[in-house]
Amino acid sequence: MIPSVVEPMNPSQSIDRWVDAARAGDPLGFDELYRSFASPIAGFARARGATDPEGICNEAFLRAFRALPTFEGGGAEFRRWIFSITRNLLIDSHRREQRRPDEVFAPPPERATAAAEDTALANLADADLSLLLGGLTDEQREVIVLRLVADLSLVDTAAILDRTVGSVKRLQARGLRRLQTEILGSEVS
Repeated sequence: MIPSVVEPMNPSQSIDRWVDAARAGDPLGFDELYRSFASPIAGFARARGATDPEGICNEAFLRAFRALPTFEGGGAEFRRWIFSITRNLLIDSHRREQRRPDEVFAPPPERATAAAEDTALANLADADLSLLLGGLTDEQREVIVLRLVADLSLVDTAAILDRTVGSVKRLQARGLRRLQTEILGSEVS
């Protein structure tokens, strides 16, 4: 007897399965959803200038997991939903920071646990990304980060930003042209 060949699941089927499992209260479902989306969510928060991107990521998942029993949809809807929650947290965080008075005394720096070289390289990468993205409008920056860093589709990006797909395409094109000018302009100098 020849053993049957099992078709591997595509990634969207896996996410659908993990959403269903998490909705049913299975801890493994929660864990897999977090593993699948934590890095892109934290990257999105970092690129949007969050002072604590991991904290934003954790709060987004906490809110999502608390509301998951009432969530309707599969993996694609969960992905849009978790990015929308993150975006709303970032907006709230920015508003809070605008109302907060400047600190007179800065707290002492935390002791570094990573090697100095790793920390320096990470800071350079963040600084380069922040510098490049700093030349974009807020709308362009959000579109570029959601499309390229978070790897979301045009439709998902439009839904998260409450814009039309055409508007997202225009913002992306303008943002990419501006980034190209920044990059090529700095290489020529």
